[in-house]
Amino acid sequence: MKNYLSNRILGRRIIKTALAVFFTSVICEWLEWPPVFAVITAIVSIEPTVGESIRKGIVRFPASAIGSFYAVLFIYFFENSPITYTLAAFFTIITCYKLGLHAGLLVATLTSVAMVEVIHANLFISFVIRLGTTTVGLLVSTIVNMFILPPNYTKRISMDLHQLLKGTGETLELIVDPLMKNDRNQQKKERILSRFDQMKRSLDKTERLLHYQADEAKYHRLKESTKKLLIKSKKI
Repeated sequence: MKNYLSNRILGRRIIKTALAVFFTSVICEWLEWPPVFAVITAIVSIEPTVGESIRKGIVRFPASAIGSFYAVLFIYFFENSPITYTLAAFFTIITCYKLGLHAGLLVATLTSVAMVEVIHANLFISFVIRLGTTTVGLLVSTIVNMFILPPNYTKRISMDLHQLLKGTGETLELIVDPLMKNDRNQQKKERILSRFDQMKRSLDKTERLLHYQADEAKYHRLKESTKKLLIKSKKI
């Protein structure tokens, strides 16, 4: 029942996102910081692997700092007005793009425009608190991703490999049979091409999962069965 709930109905990532939001909110309430910005950061920082969470977190922090800076800057000049929202979003996007902070562009822009509505006190303090909430969101989401239901793609990789091997045999049969019978039926050719396209998509998905599982090995010790599966997969 537990596996059914976690894997079929809810899914690991949804459960971890909910937990990250909860813990982030609790910490921010305790610190008397507005939790909304930290929660936004926590939600987008639950990645397929721990490594991805860390790598993108390193990008999202400076991106969020840029967004916060522009929000504070334009509030100072134009207060809470349409031009403030426009300029904060525009310059956040341009700056993040120019600096190559693509992974943090969305969260930086969202929090930049959201800050315009909630800043009513000292602008510098608001800026510092914004950096603090970003840090809380990033740390909590990374810790949750690492220790609670850590990413494990072994079963999916094993199933995909089985389907790929089976599909390869069926596809070879589709190719060989018309050749043996000298059959040039166009529908069969289209069927073969369609099967190749399906196998290509399945192979790409499996390679992505293998990359995720190998990335996880940097942060979690793999079981012997998982190591053997990765070795076998590389050979295939």
